[in-house]
Amino acid sequence: MEKIMLISGCSHAAGSEINGTEDSLYNRQHSFGNLLAEKLGYRPINISVLGASNMGISRGVLQWFAEQYDPSKHEVFVLMAWAESARIDIPIELPSSYKREDTGDDWFPDTINDYSLVNNGSSSPNDWEDILIKRIVKFIGDNVEYLEVMSATFVLQLQYFLKMMGVKYCMCNTGYMFTKEARHMKFYLGQIDRTHYLNMDSTEVEAFYWKYRKAGYVNKLATYDHHGQEPHVLYAEELYKFITDNGLTNK
Repeated sequence: MEKIMLISGCSHAAGSEINGTEDSLYNRQHSFGNLLAEKLGYRPINISVLGASNMGISRGVLQWFAEQYDPSKHEVFVLMAWAESARIDIPIELPSSYKREDTGDDWFPDTINDYSLVNNGSSSPNDWEDILIKRIVKFIGDNVEYLEVMSATFVLQLQYFLKMMGVKYCMCNTGYMFTKEARHMKFYLGQIDRTHYLNMDSTEVEAFYWKYRKAGYVNKLATYDHHGQEPHVLYAEELYKFITDNGLTNK
């Protein structure tokens, strides 16, 4: 039985810009998820996609299980590294080619190519796509609460799917996810299993990106404000402690 850690997230979980490049095998190997897999004795399969939204992060896991999982051969532990809620995948008619940017992944969830990945800084050299992106960026700015609800539903989707499959897992945040005081979030957040979710209630201060940015870590090699090696090492240690303290490799 092969022990696999499936790692799904965005550029932060891919280790983007650890060595100054947006993606590479080196960056993936030194990302917090891959370091965690090594500490726990799993072979990492890092399927994180640069720019991924939480819809894409969830969909990538579902696609991997649909196409790659063999319960007679694989013992799988899933690490879900959720991105900020203010991102969205928009279905498009012409396929994209995000694989060109993701050069270090262990397996590529090609369903991502059916979408345009949009966040507040998105743009496109294609006129038709740029017009679409500008409309969606405005939608994101006007509907933050809606996108937080959608993120919560993706969390619950994976939580219930993995529990149904009997697959071990852990979740964490790399970006801002939830306004937990908001009335519209209370029902959803009340359904999330916090014993499998590192610092779910502290996304403002404990999400991977914000935690180490506020702690003063600076990656001088980065163009797009990703962390260097030390924050990844520290976060892998924090995840390892959370997982072992909660016995998640046994559940």
